[in-house]
Amino acid sequence: MNPLTTGVLVVVGVALAAWLLRRFSGNESIDRDALDGRAGGPAGAAPAAEEPAPEEDDATAEAREIAALTSDGLMFLPFERGVELLAPANPEQAAEEAATGAISRGRLIGMLSTGDLLAARVVRGAPGVDPWRLEALGRDREYLAWSFETEEAARATLEMLVRVVVRLPQDPGGESAPIGAAEFEEARHVHEQTAQELAMMPEGEEPEESK
Repeated sequence: MNPLTTGVLVVVGVALAAWLLRRFSGNESIDRDALDGRAGGPAGAAPAAEEPAPEEDDATAEAREIAALTSDGLMFLPFERGVELLAPANPEQAAEEAATGAISRGRLIGMLSTGDLLAARVVRGAPGVDPWRLEALGRDREYLAWSFETEEAARATLEMLVRVVVRLPQDPGGESAPIGAAEFEEARHVHEQTAQELAMMPEGEEPEESK
């Protein structure tokens, strides 16, 4: 998958995700101390009795998930049978979404359906390149990766993919066959080697295996 660019669109995408989270949760601002249970009343006042946390509706749960964006502003949006990949909103799309409260379908650039990934994991990225990396292996064990600024965002996206997209391969006996770290490393090596060969290839020339 080609990396998405443009710093402006990344900022718009992050701002949109934050706006959606506030909209669906019904809170225009977030009191971090109150959320952590550290907020206190006036000096000397007895602590207030805790009230049961309201149950999250589907919109609030979805808002929490779409708030996890890649470093390039790519948004993962779950649906019943997989995950949609949405490009950052351009200024026109952002204005339309702010007015309607609905995400523009014109941002859809890809989709991961159930079974498209055989395995996924979160690892530390390369220094100065990607703080956290979500790695995955596709149906043909091809290497895929997305960069995240925080471990929390990477793991939230991993949880989403594991729930609706990742399906482990099966051995001849029909049992699940987990994929180990060595297979990830081998797939990443092949991916990097192929990318390096393509970068050194004269423009217009095709790789040997695709001729």
